[in-house]
Amino acid sequence: MDARIFLQLVVNGTMVGGVYGLMSLGINLVWGVMGVMNLAHGDVIMAGGFLAFWLFSQFGLNPLVALPFGIAAGLGLGFLVQRFLLSKVPPDRGAVKTSLLMTFGVSYVIINGVQLLWGNEFQTVMFLGGSWHVFGLDFAKARVIAFAAAGLISLALWAFLQYTFTGRAVRAVSQQADGAQVCGIDIPRIRVLTFGLGGALAAAAGVLLVMIFAISPAMGTGYTVRSFAVTVIGGLGSFPGALAGAVVLGLAEVFTGYLFSAQIANGIAFLLFLAVLLVRPQGLLGAKRL
Repeated sequence: MDARIFLQLVVNGTMVGGVYGLMSLGINLVWGVMGVMNLAHGDVIMAGGFLAFWLFSQFGLNPLVALPFGIAAGLGLGFLVQRFLLSKVPPDRGAVKTSLLMTFGVSYVIINGVQLLWGNEFQTVMFLGGSWHVFGLDFAKARVIAFAAAGLISLALWAFLQYTFTGRAVRAVSQQADGAQVCGIDIPRIRVLTFGLGGALAAAAGVLLVMIFAISPAMGTGYTVRSFAVTVIGGLGSFPGALAGAVVLGLAEVFTGYLFSAQIANGIAFLLFLAVLLVRPQGLLGAKRL
């Protein structure tokens, strides 16, 4: 492998990793605030991609214009799931198992809904074909735009969590729910908002991913695994960790696909997931839990 190929793979992996980072922020947020492992997360990503495909094929809307529609749809779906399903689960020792079963059921509802509306075939959005050639490297236009959009959305989320009262309330609930409640924070309201934000981020990632890859209704589980893998690699509750873990996964997939095969690259997330759990369970930038 010469230097140019190496650098090209680094560029490709980093750009894909940027979108993976956005994809994982939603699941990191929900997991950190609510302790819920959302098994439908990847299916929301997939549904966001199909919504963008439908808007593009039917109305000619490019994915950037379709992005607000995807975010709104994911936000609304998250609100509904939390308000009418997960909020009904009593906070006892069986809550985690019940939440898993509920989100598993939601996953299949989304899959069957997408199949009913748009079929079972692979779809993609042919938007901004070609590449920019800079310093001897090729920057695929669609990947650059998706990477930039994912970065802007991630930055907006960070600013929301850091500089708004509601965002600080979300962080407080994630750190100590009982203490936040004593301070007057409406815990149920924050949880509804958090799950809605998780859905919005997932759908936004789906809109951007359909610009890069072909998707099908069966791909939701793979995106869920990737999201969990990025969260574990970077560290639960760490915003920079989620982005770092996403870049690690993006690079691992690209290099594995080049050196071995696409089939092995598709499974590299599982291997990284297990390796990090065995070697460094707190992740790259996560705090160590005693």
